[in-house]
Amino acid sequence: MKGEPLESLTDEQLVALTRTGNVDAFNKLARRWESSVYRFTHRTLGNPDDARDVCQEAWIKAYRNIARLREGAKFKSWVHHIALNLCRDRFRSAKVRGGAVSLDDAPTDQVEGTGDERRRYTAAEAADSRSVREVLEMILAELPSEQRTCLVLREYQGFNSEEIADITGVPAATVRTRIFYGLKAIRKLMDQRGLGAEDFR
Repeated sequence: MKGEPLESLTDEQLVALTRTGNVDAFNKLARRWESSVYRFTHRTLGNPDDARDVCQEAWIKAYRNIARLREGAKFKSWVHHIALNLCRDRFRSAKVRGGAVSLDDAPTDQVEGTGDERRRYTAAEAADSRSVREVLEMILAELPSEQRTCLVLREYQGFNSEEIADITGVPAATVRTRIFYGLKAIRKLMDQRGLGAEDFR
């Protein structure tokens, strides 16, 4: 590992170097995964400014706590777990101020929201959207938060069920259940808007 360019090193090797005080090794980890963490926080929070703030907090926290990471090969899942917890903290703070609902408050076994708790988008709104992607973002926003988190991590971030379990802190079987019901809800909502399942990517 000594003398090798940082670009050629695995996450596990970079984590080991970071633990010795090599800041460049950590910066390489950050550059490797910063876009993934940002996309995840942006889709979770729905606001680019909040997403950037959370990302910055996540990288600072990851650097300060990297000694606690037992398996360096799981760095990607670990830093996403940190980001998810920061997103949850932000929602809790907003709820205390009378704002948003916590990520932990939405029921995980409920396919659709009810009443005023979840905004509904009409077919006309969907038709007026500038792109299918915007409609999909609207649909994702209607899902219970735990289903949405698991779907974003799998469909957009490329994590498998076991990795998502590490990030969210629930069993892999629960992750698969949330993905199943989340996809079922998405198909129903897409049908209502005249979109096909192939549009969801």
